Amino acid sequence: MSICFRIGVVLLLGCLIATPVYATEVVPADDAAAEQIFDQAKAKAGFWKLMQHFQSQTDQTYCGVASAVTVLNSLDIAAPASPAIYPYRRFDESNIFTDSVLAIKAPKAVHLGGLTLDELAKVIGSFGVQVTTHHADAPLTLETFRPMVAAALADPEARVIVNFQRKLLGETGEGHHSPLGAYDAVSDRFLLLDVARYRLPPVWVSAADMWAAMNTDDPDSGAKRGFLIIHK
Repeated sequence: MSICFRIGVVLLLGCLIATPVYATEVVPADDAAAEQIFDQAKAKAGFWKLMQHFQSQTDQTYCGVASAVTVLNSLDIAAPASPAIYPYRRFDESNIFTDSVLAIKAPKAVHLGGLTLDELAKVIGSFGVQVTTHHADAPLTLETFRPMVAAALADPEARVIVNFQRKLLGETGEGHHSPLGAYDAVSDRFLLLDVARYRLPPVWVSAADMWAAMNTDDPDSGAKRGFLIIHK
């Protein structure tokens, strides 16, 4: 492994060099096992682009908005003009609210109640990308979810956003959206890149725990939570 690569991993994930010890709970990115998991992970084609454009949510209910901004920028989707960075173009948590997005949900409504999985799919899809919505119920199972998402994470032109119940991962809070950055088959873990990074670091979550956290009821939509696969 090159020096630049190793330094990049350390800076972005806060990883340490150590013999891997896989716990049953989440493995934070600064845990001694995290670097080994990252190094051996095969499905991480979009990781560096996600990190280059990673957006922390600026509002407690903007997890879906920040996830959308991160994913769209990482796929190099043409963004609306932004006076703050003119003449450059990049999605942010303001200019993403185009007329098409406002027809789905206005910023005030997002501030009050966030976005459901289906609303987030519509927001992202309004920018000309292909979005497939998967709710975590029949006919999907853990066994079908795992390879489907692993394949997307191995595709440089695909991204994954999960919608899950925080409490099922031992966190405080309720429903939440965030992108996935990688999958490691050896430890059977997904790298969850939490957009609330002011409070939580990236963590490696077991596939079973990730599925259980998605396989929960969203009271706002009346449906199961789940995940989105986005293709450029």
